[in-house]
Amino acid sequence: MTKSLFIDPKEVRKAQFLKIKDIPLNQYKPAIKKELEKLGKPRLINIYYHMLIIREFESMLNSIKTQGSYQGIKYNHQGPTHLSIGQEAAVVGQCVHLAPEDIIFGSHRSHGEVLAKCFSAVDKLEENKLYEIMKNYMEGDGLQVVEKEHQGDIKDLAEDFVLYGALAEIFGRANGFNRGLGGSMHLFFLPFGSMPNNAIVGGSADISVGAALFKRINRKPGIVINNIGDGAMGCGPVWEALMLASMDQYRTLWDKEIGGAPPILFNFFNNFYGMGGQTLGETMGYQILARVGAGINAENLHAERIDGYNPLAVADAIERKKKILLEGQGPVLLDTITYRISGHSPSDHSSYRTTEEINAWEKLDGIKEYGEYLKNNKIVTQNILNNLKEKVIQKITHTVRLATSLDISPRVNGDFIDQVMFSNQYKEKMEERTPEILISPDEIPRVKSFSYKSRFAFDQDGKSLPKTKVFTYRDALFEAMLYRFLQDPTMVAYGEENRDWGGAFGVYQGLTEILPYHRLFNTPISEGAIVGSGVGYALSGGRAVVELMYCDFLGRAGDEIFNQMAK
Repeated sequence: MTKSLFIDPKEVRKAQFLKIKDIPLNQYKPAIKKELEKLGKPRLINIYYHMLIIREFESMLNSIKTQGSYQGIKYNHQGPTHLSIGQEAAVVGQCVHLAPEDIIFGSHRSHGEVLAKCFSAVDKLEENKLYEIMKNYMEGDGLQVVEKEHQGDIKDLAEDFVLYGALAEIFGRANGFNRGLGGSMHLFFLPFGSMPNNAIVGGSADISVGAALFKRINRKPGIVINNIGDGAMGCGPVWEALMLASMDQYRTLWDKEIGGAPPILFNFFNNFYGMGGQTLGETMGYQILARVGAGINAENLHAERIDGYNPLAVADAIERKKKILLEGQGPVLLDTITYRISGHSPSDHSSYRTTEEINAWEKLDGIKEYGEYLKNNKIVTQNILNNLKEKVIQKITHTVRLATSLDISPRVNGDFIDQVMFSNQYKEKMEERTPEILISPDEIPRVKSFSYKSRFAFDQDGKSLPKTKVFTYRDALFEAMLYRFLQDPTMVAYGEENRDWGGAFGVYQGLTEILPYHRLFNTPISEGAIVGSGVGYALSGGRAVVELMYCDFLGRAGDEIFNQMAK
């Protein structure tokens, strides 16, 4: 309880200077012997291969949007396509050391992020498990399409499954990962650890914190990565998410066995532009994004700038930061330098930046540099690189043929919508295990008082009963929550002043004695993050009650209520 945290006036009024720890910038040093020992030759080559696939996938979409065709296949795609051409090294490197149970929330332009995470899971899962996932997902509809003419092994089949599921979804087809209902900007594939991407800039920041809270509170394996762009640093929900993820109470008040801070990594794909506004030198003042970590907590959020044009530098950083997160010492902030060669969207002609700047970054293309690195260290030959390129083009071309055919990939019937709604469903508990409580509710004075409170406003003669003898609205809320806390081990309640104070209307009074701190806790006054994290907690499989104190404060969580929770 906060009552045990003494704030010493002598200490806080002491004259002293605050010293900020150093923040590393681009400190990775290539060492092929160590990289070979850690990753092995096949994985080093696979990194290049995955970068190629993502580049070709995005280039294909650009070609379809701007020219109406790809490799002779004509198609008129009316939907949005926010491409990440140039950022392949950053997304592939991020997933090298991630396990299937590690999850990522995609950024505004996340086709590459989804593909990289899925390919990483394909690499790490056993073939029988892979096939089981593909066979059971959506009754095997997507698998049947790609399996029909396939001649490779299960891993190769899984790659085709991922490419087809993603493209069919972008094209709004019934066999897409999400039945075509999500499209390009809400693409995800849960079995491989890819959570929904977000059309709202920075929109997934607080949602990701909720997912990390779910992992920590319910002792689930893995970490959570929130991918957002540098433009998102100006968004209120992002700052609120950083605050909620960094609360001291995870280490000072929560039981040690919970494991510390939620395992959340805020990864900023820093391509130096929001849309047409340049963050460096124009719309931001931090100069170096990693600096922001120094303003959040004493560890600078373990902030670091890494070279996102080098996939091995990114992989190294993720491996080190993942260890910190699993030890409960997070959260972590990464400033991952990258650059989008393509415009914000195919209709964007990049008039806000110079050709000289684009050319300078294009010459340092991460795919070319990494390919040369492998060649120079005799990991591959130019012939191997050429063969990989040819294989990728064949794969993407085949995927486009499948995804553009209405006979093979029909659009979803409108009647299908009611089958994917959650309305009028009831679930007693989200998991089968014993809920954690401190003492029996029967020992709490408030619970005892219910035995002599009337649940009707009038006595037998029709006279109004004294308010102290009537079961109140706040009592009903308390009783309903208490029942669910005792049934559902995943249920948590958190928000503004609801622990020791009991909430503005006394609803939570008595729960403090019953529940351990990780099931009922106070948060910063961050309405957006309170609601957004509740969305992420629920998306992950938990039940959350979030407290904003007064209805007046709903406006501060408007985006999370209207654009996130509602969807």
